[in-house]
Amino acid sequence: MIEETKCEVITVGTELLLGQIVDTNSSWLSEVLANSGINVYYKQTVGDNFDRLFSVFERAQKRSNIIFVTGGLGPTDDDLTREVAAQLFDTQLEIHQDTMNKIEGYFISRNKMMTENNRKQALGFQGGLVFDNEVGMAPALHYEHDGTWWFFLPGVPREMKWLVTEQILPFFKEKGILTKQLYSKVLSFQGIGESTLETELQDLIRNQTNPTIAPLAGNSYVTLRLTAKAATKEESETLIEPVEQQIMDRVGTYFTGYGHVPLEIQLLRLCQEKEITLCSCESVTGGLFASTIVQHEGASLALKGSIVSYTNEIKENVVGVPSSILDEFGAVSEPCARTMAEQTREQFNTTIGISFTGIAGAEPVDGQEPGTVFIGISSKEETVVHKVVLSGGRNDIRERAVQEGLKYLLNFIKKFY
Repeated sequence: MIEETKCEVITVGTELLLGQIVDTNSSWLSEVLANSGINVYYKQTVGDNFDRLFSVFERAQKRSNIIFVTGGLGPTDDDLTREVAAQLFDTQLEIHQDTMNKIEGYFISRNKMMTENNRKQALGFQGGLVFDNEVGMAPALHYEHDGTWWFFLPGVPREMKWLVTEQILPFFKEKGILTKQLYSKVLSFQGIGESTLETELQDLIRNQTNPTIAPLAGNSYVTLRLTAKAATKEESETLIEPVEQQIMDRVGTYFTGYGHVPLEIQLLRLCQEKEITLCSCESVTGGLFASTIVQHEGASLALKGSIVSYTNEIKENVVGVPSSILDEFGAVSEPCARTMAEQTREQFNTTIGISFTGIAGAEPVDGQEPGTVFIGISSKEETVVHKVVLSGGRNDIRERAVQEGLKYLLNFIKKFY
């Protein structure tokens, strides 16, 4: 009986190493196994070579007690998984008659001739188990070798997923392996960097046991995933609650919700709750802020419109930025961003106006370095301008400017409304 699971996932196929096929099997398997309470410690990918396969299998046997292998169970000569494993186990391969009957029936039903190499897919390990594959040809194989449980699965993702879900996990449950599962709660924070958040919680992260704490940085937000291993969801909540409370006591002012809710959705919800209307005046972002908002249902309740003022001519003649500001300070400046936000808000008669002006290209403009963006936010009572310097390519800067704008706008509304 396996007391503590030490699982390894091995994907087989030269095409994976060459990048011809993306390995989605190991990521899916790792997630499903982890959520089922099985500790996945190692992942490996190996090509269709007998000696290298044997070396990988041998190493896995020494360090893991549950091993999943996907791929290499087909009918061709380079499908070597069974043969390599049989040599490691010092056992024989034998025809599994039910599988053989299924393969033969497949060809008969379609009036096709079965080639001899298709018999290979019916081979199993002498003394092992065979799990029927109801959505494909090759079954899953199981063999226990020196206390280690081996499972061999076809590489076709649809077949592999069905076999794990419908055959392997019920087998684990029957054997008493799945006594506990992983339950996670994700806390989302905005306005604090990953390094600062980690510093604030350093002692909790260093001393974590059950639950674990995992920080993850996103685009203008940070999440903390709290994961507990427990027999029931109720037990997991009992484990997570005290840790969550300690976290909230320290950084709760930056907390925005559970799970990752995009900033624009948070903004729309907040605007609807407080009956706030918005407009935007965009130069460097070229309408990207408005586009980010309107992709979501309910956008029309908050966003009344937008002006793309990409040139100084439009800034002056449509938005109403005085030529004196453009001549003295330039388009990429605090006074220009301020005026853009104020003038657009007045034209659209909205609660708040937001503006973006900056440099997404590689050359300085108006004495400002590349990546500089001024973000103006204006209400009847207050106008503020934030200067940020962003890195990356042209579109990276535009996208990050929008995220910064969303962040500042959320904070502005929370502060003044």
